[in-house]
Amino acid sequence: RKRVHKKDADAISHLGDRYYHGELGLAKNVPRATELWTEATELGSLDAHFQLGCIYYNGHGIEEDKPRGLHHWQQAAMKGHA
Repeated sequence: RKRVHKKDADAISHLGDRYYHGELGLAKNVPRATELWTEATELGSLDAHFQLGCIYYNGHGIEEDKPRGLHHWQQAAMKGHA
């Protein structure tokens, strides 16, 4: 959590993963995961772009938005996420 408070993109993305899956004692909370992943993308996390691509494209826990999902996947790919 210290890394999250220090605006560490990887830590924020990881916390988003934990909220999405309801792990580490956190209740499953897709809207909170989405907020965290969005913050992480603004800080440069490619994994967060990928995760947002997945949930928006497939509509997992949020309203499906294929163009938005593709945008996040493209951002991740253009910056080197394989």
